[in-house]
Amino acid sequence: MKGFALLVAALAGAALLYVTTAVGSQQAGPTRAEFNALKKQVATLKKDDTAIQAVLGACFTSGIPVLQYVGYEVRAEDGTTFVDTALDIAAQGDTPTMYLLDVGQTCAQVINTVKLKLHGFKVVRPATTQR
Repeated sequence: MKGFALLVAALAGAALLYVTTAVGSQQAGPTRAEFNALKKQVATLKKDDTAIQAVLGACFTSGIPVLQYVGYEVRAEDGTTFVDTALDIAAQGDTPTMYLLDVGQTCAQVINTVKLKLHGFKVVRPATTQR
């Protein structure tokens, strides 16, 4: 019984300490206009998220193994030649240095639509042919 009384006293002391030191909030909640604005933002974010998930699920399905080679001879439009680096698809058994996403022409056009606003997923020059 003595232990129970000690436990109750300790809990009461902790509760009293919490009540006296807790910072009460005097700040009111958002106004109706603020709430509606937040609600509109959340709806827009949900719609954008759904669009992004659809693009990611449909377009980013495979990666192409690629190697970077040094020493390619390149001929410029004016006829001059120079040595440069180039990317090539890795052959069977080669260890690729990177993987490129194969999105295809249709997905590249979808990604580039302004409507989706996929910043960071911009395809600069989509390929005209597919493997």
